[in-house]
Amino acid sequence: MTKTRKYKKSKRKKKRFMRKTYSIQKRRAFGRKKSKTPTSLSIFPDKSPQLQDKGVPTKLNSFTTKNVAIRDSKGREFNAIINDRLAYRRAPRGQNVEDFSEILYGPSVVQLSKSNYKKMKKGDSLYFDRGSVALRGPFKFINVTRGPEILLEVGDTAYEKRYLFSISVNRLTKEKLYLITGKSGKSKKHKSKKHKSKKRKSKKRSKKRASRK
Repeated sequence: MTKTRKYKKSKRKKKRFMRKTYSIQKRRAFGRKKSKTPTSLSIFPDKSPQLQDKGVPTKLNSFTTKNVAIRDSKGREFNAIINDRLAYRRAPRGQNVEDFSEILYGPSVVQLSKSNYKKMKKGDSLYFDRGSVALRGPFKFINVTRGPEILLEVGDTAYEKRYLFSISVNRLTKEKLYLITGKSGKSKKHKSKKHKSKKRKSKKRSKKRASRK
């Protein structure tokens, strides 16, 4: 009988102890401030360029480049790289893009890598393939900093703002950047006009000399 009483008493004490600890934990939890649910910007370690301090570059990746420019100064948009050229293709609804699409070509490009990034000059234009509907850019090359890291500048999709971006040279295998290498046809036409004008001048001079004689 004494054993059973002692056992019942110990069981009651355990129950009381458990109730007290549970109530204390509940009070502590209730007293704490509720943590805010993380937004899409706070989940990632890299800040969005809109939240970055002025003059501080943002790490270039698919998340941070969501709201940067997609059109060049001529209003052109590109969504593919075909035969080492920037291209835009759009198929009618219900058709595969590869089968039925009219392709509009842009300038020639080369993919940026560890072997060719040193050939870039200040002001060179680049496009970034973030795996979405449109290529992001054009980015303007500024310089190469310690690391080495490539420093780039690009505009916003809607606002008149410019953002700084940086990418490590070691990440060029994962992040696809394309450097524009092709020259526009206008410059070639302009050169040909100069040559023609020189020929005309030489003909005029020879005629004047003949008339003097």
